[in-house]
Amino acid sequence: MSKRTTTIDEKATVSLPPEAIDALRVSQGDALDVEIVGQALVIRSAGETRRSGSFAEVFDSVLKERRHAYEKLAERSR
Repeated sequence: MSKRTTTIDEKATVSLPPEAIDALRVSQGDALDVEIVGQALVIRSAGETRRSGSFAEVFDSVLKERRHAYEKLAERSR
């Protein structure tokens, strides 16, 4: 991915370069999720955010369900 420096216009709008649009696999009218992490702006397609959230929920449930087994394994490796 190429890097580009841009400026903010009067309406505080930031344009995304075509490479970013392609990488995000979005097109005009698609929803984007924008998150501030420290002093960085993270932009994801709304679909990717949903998929990531679903994965995290499933992963957390598996960890909770198998926590006891993981703790036993950790004790044995000490």
